[in-house]
Amino acid sequence: MRGVGEQPLDRLLIATGATLARFRQRVVAAHGLSATALDLLAALSGEDGLPHRELAGRLGLTPATLTPVVDALERSGDVRRERDANDRRVVRVYLTDGGRLRRATVADQVDRALRDTLPGDEPTVRRYLGEVLAAVEGRLT
Repeated sequence: MRGVGEQPLDRLLIATGATLARFRQRVVAAHGLSATALDLLAALSGEDGLPHRELAGRLGLTPATLTPVVDALERSGDVRRERDANDRRVVRVYLTDGGRLRRATVADQVDRALRDTLPGDEPTVRRYLGEVLAAVEGRLT
């Protein structure tokens, strides 16, 4: 295996992202959640009462893929579902107080675990990653 300095830059960035995703999944799983479940809780904390279909779209999932995640979060008391009063075909997903607390707790644990692994101070790493992301996104337009 080639050393980090010998890796093509694109492969190094992709490997870093994949490794961070696995690390995040492990930290989140220690709290009984999947990464998708935490993402769902985070999406609802920004805008509560989203229709199931819209929530799936925001997470880049199909509604059918999201259903078992919502089922599990509903069983654990983190979310609740309600039919839309104006359109009974629409099911809205709401974050409960327990879900709000669980999201904050787990997100804090993920952030803390990542900060503890950073090779430098967080603001420097954050600024650098933001610059890389902006530069690459700028090339996509």
